Amino acid sequence: MASDFSVNIIDSNNPAVKVLELKGEFDESVLESFREQIDPILNDSKITTMVFNLKDLEFINSKGIGFIVSIHTHLAKDGRSMVICDAQEAVMDVISLVGLTSIIPYHETCDAALSSL
Repeated sequence: MASDFSVNIIDSNNPAVKVLELKGEFDESVLESFREQIDPILNDSKITTMVFNLKDLEFINSKGIGFIVSIHTHLAKDGRSMVICDAQEAVMDVISLVGLTSIIPYHETCDAALSSL
């Protein structure tokens, strides 16, 4: 059974920045559909930064974390970047536990993330 997960891709004021709002539960059951949704962004070299807004993300497991790291790695090798922001406490606990914030910048709010770019 697929998890309750969706991603909303939003244009920011800067055409080189895309904001992705993740909602629901992010685990291995949603990786393929998520990959299909973000491939156009990953393959568009004009987009230099992806901001992952985790405000409505209720759950993430190690597969979800691994996928986010793989996106970060893909962007970094092209000189592009990723920022994460606004995680709920349970999700932030997982992100902190695995040390994700040591490789991907984290901001408390989406506005703070966008103004940091």
